[in-house]
Parts: sequence; structure tokens; C-alpha cells
Amino acid sequence: MQKIEIIEKKYSILPEKKYLKKNSVSPEEKYNICQNCILIDGSFGIKVNSDGQCSYCADPNYITPTWKKVIIKDTRRKEKLADWKKTVKQMQEKYGSQDYCCVLGYSGGKDSTALLDTFVSEYNLRPFLITIDTGFMTDIAKDNIKKTLGKMGLQKDHIFIDDAIPTFTKLYKYFFLDFKPKSYGKALTLEICHTCTDLIHTILVKEAVKRNLNNVIIGYSPDQIARYFYETSPKDTYEDGLPWPLGFRRQLNSDDLKWYLDEDGYLNDLPRVLYPYHVIDYDEKEIINRIESKELIEIGKGDPVLTNCHVVKAGTMYDLFRYGGITYAVQFAELIRQKGTVEERKKARKEWLRLMTRVARNILNGTFNVQGMKAFFNRIGISREEILERIEKQLNMDPKKEKILRNIELFRNRKFK
Repeated sequence: MQKIEIIEKKYSILPEKKYLKKNSVSPEEKYNICQNCILIDGSFGIKVNSDGQCSYCADPNYITPTWKKVIIKDTRRKEKLADWKKTVKQMQEKYGSQDYCCVLGYSGGKDSTALLDTFVSEYNLRPFLITIDTGFMTDIAKDNIKKTLGKMGLQKDHIFIDDAIPTFTKLYKYFFLDFKPKSYGKALTLEICHTCTDLIHTILVKEAVKRNLNNVIIGYSPDQIARYFYETSPKDTYEDGLPWPLGFRRQLNSDDLKWYLDEDGYLNDLPRVLYPYHVIDYDEKEIINRIESKELIEIGKGDPVLTNCHVVKAGTMYDLFRYGGITYAVQFAELIRQKGTVEERKKARKEWLRLMTRVARNILNGTFNVQGMKAFFNRIGISREEILERIEKQLNMDPKKEKILRNIELFRNRKFK
């Protein structure tokens, strides 16, 4: 492959500096983006072959630290769906002897709002709603929660937990300042997101134990199956409930450790942690139409780009400059693959590609979540410019540096093929 021609001797990922010629894609390359999904050649350990298929589309068994393609057989899905129906029936039978049927994690996004509506309107059940404020929830997510609870009359059935904000802040600070991701390792956004959600889930689990509730319900969408499908086992719930990585663990004090599980705890004491959207019908458009028509969320305010926390957005910026890709493209791609027909996949691909490029260009232009990002970096004690300088130092030692920079330029110029 022809070597990319560099304009400046020193590479720079800072948005205002040009570092590649516009026609930076080698003419020998046939494709630089998967023609079936939206994954880009050279990002997150992904390659696009001469047939235009990415590593995941070409090989169902392909795995990277960032993503693995999980194929759920119909028999297993049906088995878990039957379990879910049985669980709902058990909750309905017990409802009345307890004030609540379960703990439901409530983020103010479209999925958790629609799941709450399903519990109340379809199952005739009342879950106890818990929102964990990590310190970086968006105002839109908070407004959604307030509006939905008011509309459904559930204000007294919900609590905000924000006492753990100092612990979450330590977690984010560790990953952004002390963690040094490699180009062949897991994307930083997912490292943070997995560790953060483990802590969120652990707090939900502890609240369920406190209230003697047997089930914790979380509204993960069908694409979020890389770690767990339908249920987290008691063993994994326990292990995820202990602080990690070790470098982060060393920074914690007793006030932080109270949010985690006791290392001497018992698996039998833990509630089930379930993800029903992995098995029940999930239609994103139906979900959005339903919650908007019922005025649970204002039109347009269920968009994950608006409701995702500022940490995820900061991580997305980090990963674009560090890896040359949008982290959640791996999940967008999974949603595309799950479509049943060629036409459905084409339509979904067009929509997700538009979203991916919009987010990338806003990041590169410095217009992506400006105030939220600034507040986040101020909280952890670093500026956006300092983060970019740190990334640049890592990039200069990365053997995949040329391709990463080429991919950033692809997003700038939208020269995908």
C-alpha cells in the first residue's frame, strides 16, 4: 500500500492543524469502510477486505478487546423469553404483598422510559425506580426523568442517588489521567463504561437487597450483549461488584468502598440482574413513538446523543483521536446486522452512518458537547487541550499511527468508499 504523504514532520491531532493531504486514501485501497455495516478499516482492530466486508461481517467468530460479535441462537432466546414471562408472572403473583415488584434502573433515556411504561401499562406492576447520578448526567436526561415521573405520578416511587459522585469522579480521573490504552486494547470509552456500569449495577443490587426485592431490571438494548445476554450470573454480579482495576482500587477509602460489595458476601444473597430487551420485542421507532405520543418524553429528547452522560461523550472524543473511530460504531454495526432483510439493513446503515459521521465531525470541529465536556474535564483536573497532547504522545509511539490519522481525515472529508 502506498505510504500516506505527510505535510508536517510532526503529527498533530489538534483540530485546527492539518496533517494529511486531502486525498489521503491510497488509490490501491478498494474499500475503507464496510459495505454491510459502518465499521472503518484500521479502527479498533478492524480490517475491511477486498469484498468490502469488515472483520466482524466476514467472520462471526472475530473478536477484539473492544467488541465481539455475539450470536444468540433462537433456541436460547426462546428459553430466556420463557424465563422472562415466568419472572413477570411471579412478580405479578407477589405484587400486593410488597410495595414494589423489583428495582428498575432509570436513566431518563428512551429505553428505560419505555421499559417503565411497559411495567406499568402492560404488566400492571410498580417497580421501585432508582437513578444513579454519577455527577455528569445531562440536563436533558434529568428533565426527562422529572417529566416522566410527573406524568405517571411516580415521584414517590423514585430516588436519586448522588452520594457516590466522589467515587465516580475518582474512577473517571483514573482512566483519563493514569490509564494508558494501547491501539490493540479495549477502547477507553468501553473501559470506563463497563467499569462505571458495574458500579451503577452494584449500587442497584445493594438497594434491592436493602428492600428485599429479588430482581434488578436494566433496559439494555439488543445490541448491548457483548458482555452479558439477558442475565448477569450471581458469580459475575459478585465479581463486578468489587472495585477494579487494581490501580483504581488503591485510591479508594472507606467512603468509596461502601458502594461496592463485601468481599466476604454470599452469592445466594444477591438478586437477579436481568436485561429484558434482549428477549422481548424491541423496535426503536415504536419505542420512541410510544413515549413521545404518551408525552412521557418531549419529541426528540430521547436521542441517546442527548441523554448519554458527559463522561461517555468525553470518552468518545478521546477514542476518535486515539483510535481513529467512533467507539459506539461497533454497537451501531451490530444493530445493522440484526436487521432481517437487505433493504432493512441498507436503511439502517444509512441512518447509523449519518449519526456516526455527524458525531465525528462535531468532535473534530470542537462543537461536540462543549459545555458538558468542559465541566467534565474541569472536575477531573485537566483541559481538553492537555488530553489531546497526552493522546498525541501515545499516538507517536503507536505502530498504527498512520492509519489512525488517515481515518480521522476520512471523517473530516467524508471520503468513505
